Amino acid sequence: MEQGKADKPFWRPTNPHDRFCRRTAYHPVFAPDFLRSYADPLLAKYVDLDHLQEAPTIQLSGELKEVIMDASLTTRLLDTNTMSEVLLHLEHKSKPSRTVVVQLLTEVALSMNFRWIVNNRTESGNFVLPIPLMVVVYNGNEDWDGEICFQNLFPDLPEELCPFVPQFRVFFINLRRYKYGSLPGKPETQAIAESLLRATDGTFVDHLADVFKHIAESDLSELSRLDLTKSIATYCTWATRIPPEIITSAISNVFRRQEYCNMIEEINNSYILQGFEIGRAQGRAEGRAEGRAEGRAEDEARVKVDVILQLLRIRFHLHQVTDFIVADLNRRTDLVALDSLFNLAAQCDSIDTFAKALK
Repeated sequence: MEQGKADKPFWRPTNPHDRFCRRTAYHPVFAPDFLRSYADPLLAKYVDLDHLQEAPTIQLSGELKEVIMDASLTTRLLDTNTMSEVLLHLEHKSKPSRTVVVQLLTEVALSMNFRWIVNNRTESGNFVLPIPLMVVVYNGNEDWDGEICFQNLFPDLPEELCPFVPQFRVFFINLRRYKYGSLPGKPETQAIAESLLRATDGTFVDHLADVFKHIAESDLSELSRLDLTKSIATYCTWATRIPPEIITSAISNVFRRQEYCNMIEEINNSYILQGFEIGRAQGRAEGRAEGRAEGRAEDEARVKVDVILQLLRIRFHLHQVTDFIVADLNRRTDLVALDSLFNLAAQCDSIDTFAKALK
C-alpha cells in the first residue's frame, strides 16, 4: 500500500476508529482477507473479493459524509456468466445502533442516484445498477447480537404491508465474538482486528508489541509493513492518546534493526505527533469544560475555539495562524458552526483554505 494513497479517493472522517478502518480493514489491500475471515461465508461464496477497488466518491458536504458513510468498495459477482457489479457499503460502529440500517439505506440510495446521474451524463448504453451489499463492523464493549434487518425497526408492521416496506439484511461482523490469541485471518488481518478490539477495551498500551508482532510475522513487503505500522501508530495517538515514545519502544522490541530505524523515522513525522498533540489539546479543553454550569454556551464556544486554534498551529506553521483568524474565531459563539470549522481545520489542505471559509 503506497504512502498516502489509501486516503485520497475516500472521505477522511474525523472519528479515529472510522479513519483507521478506512486505511486498513476497508482498504483493497487488506479488505479481501478481513472479509473472508470475519464476514458470513456467503459473501466470499458469491462476491469476488480478490478484485476490490475503491468506489467513486459520492459528492456530499463534509457534514453529510461524516454522518452517512464510511467507505464503499466495488467488485463483481464470481459468476463468470454475468458482469454484474457489486457495491459493498462498509460501516463501522463502536456502539450498538438499531438505526444503522437507516444510515446504510441512505448511503445506498445516494450511491444509486450518483451512478444514475453519471450514466445519464455519459449516455452509456445497457446501464445496470450495481448490487448493493452492506457490511457493519462492530468493536464496542456492549453486547450487540442478532440480525440487523430493516423491517425489524417496525414491530407493529402488519404482515400484509411487509411487501411494501423495504427489506434487507446486513453482513454483521461482531469482533467481540473473537478472543485474543485465536483471531482468524492472516497476521496483518489479526493486527487490524486486535487494534480495533484493544482500542475499545483499554488494553492497547500494554499489548502494543503483541499487535506489532502480527505485522512482523506477515508476508507483506517491508513498505506495506511500514505503512500498516504507521496506520496503527496513528490510530493509537488519535483514539487512545498513547504517547509516541511508548509506540517507538514497542516497535524497537519487535522489528529488526534497519526496519526499526525506518519505522521510527515515520513514527516521528508530524502527522502522528499531530494526532497526539490534538488529543492532549482536546483533553485539556474537556477538562476545563467540566463543572461549568449547563447552558453556558459562550464558555463552551471558547473551549472549541481553543481546540481549533491549537489544531491549526499543529498542522501549519505558527505564523500562518494570523490575527485575522484568531479574531474571527474568538467572535464566534455558534457551536454547530464551530464544530464544522473544527472538521475543516482537521481536513483542509492549507491555511488559506481555512481562512477563505471564514470570510
